[in-house]
Amino acid sequence: MPENINLLDISEMLKLLRGQYPVRRVIRSQFDHEPMNLPTEPSVVLGDFIYETPCCQCVFQDALKVLLSGSADDVFLGFAYIEESLLNEKLNIAGIRIDLEMLLPPLKEGIRRTLSGLSDRTAFCSTSCLEWIRTVSSSYEKEYGFTLLDE
Repeated sequence: MPENINLLDISEMLKLLRGQYPVRRVIRSQFDHEPMNLPTEPSVVLGDFIYETPCCQCVFQDALKVLLSGSADDVFLGFAYIEESLLNEKLNIAGIRIDLEMLLPPLKEGIRRTLSGLSDRTAFCSTSCLEWIRTVSSSYEKEYGFTLLDE
């Protein structure tokens, strides 16, 4: 576990979100879902760092906006953090609530801008990132009334 990460420093927050600091790995059984093709474990980063330091919420959200303005890899990573955050909020285990109204426009724009990169990248063994985003988007439309794709 990394020590002395300043979660109020956006550059250190970005390093944490991008997996440049080691975090504990989730031990999965053969019956658990396949892990996403990501450089870190968003559930661990959220639970062990972000939720434990709620005063870093603004820096966390600003770092997400940076990810969403980047490459297809960064956009998918930002999407994964938002997806995990919404799930945790739904399960009432989130230490903070993300500002979806602020994050949704850059998320949608990042997806739109990197469509071809997202379709070329895999989220799981046989599922592209774009296919996964489409799946999640349709569930968000039913549950929250918004979609991630303007297709």
